[in-house]
Amino acid sequence: MSDDPHKPSRPGYTRRTYLLDREFQLKYILLLAGIGAGGVGIFGVLAERLYVSSQSSGVDARTSLLWLTALGALGLGAVLGLLGLLFTHRVAGPVHVMSLYVAALAAGRYPRLRPLRKKDELKRFFDRFSEAVDRIRQREADEAHALESALAALTPLATTPEAREALETLSALHTRKRQAVDNPTGGTFKSAT
Repeated sequence: MSDDPHKPSRPGYTRRTYLLDREFQLKYILLLAGIGAGGVGIFGVLAERLYVSSQSSGVDARTSLLWLTALGALGLGAVLGLLGLLFTHRVAGPVHVMSLYVAALAAGRYPRLRPLRKKDELKRFFDRFSEAVDRIRQREADEAHALESALAALTPLATTPEAREALETLSALHTRKRQAVDNPTGGTFKSAT
């Protein structure tokens, strides 16, 4: 068996799971499918009425149907575009905020995490991310405390220049860890609303 859990164990076999977050994906699949079906349904009803009225009034049904199709396509495109903007904003906002948090972590700082907006998506992912940041911060604090204890115990014993230099290195490491844990990124990040 392969040591890499992401590598298929059988040649030529690829695993595909399309519903990774069932609730999130099905919500938007059904919403978009409903909008599309509703739009086509409305178009069908209007086309049928147009056909019936053209039969009785002698109006050219072909031209009217082309206008109806153009207006329907533009209207449905506008509605889907606006809804797409709204839906992607609910995803892009949390992704933007988390990317700022990741940048702060990469710079050696722990950001102050704020909760997502009420209607934002990706809340479970954000909760896991927040939990990971808290655990890493706690581990850093524990390591800073251990370094502080070691420094206190070793300082009286450092009689050689090499030992004092090693203590200075440990002290600098302790200071860096302590500053990262005690001084989170100033303020909170806000996503574009």
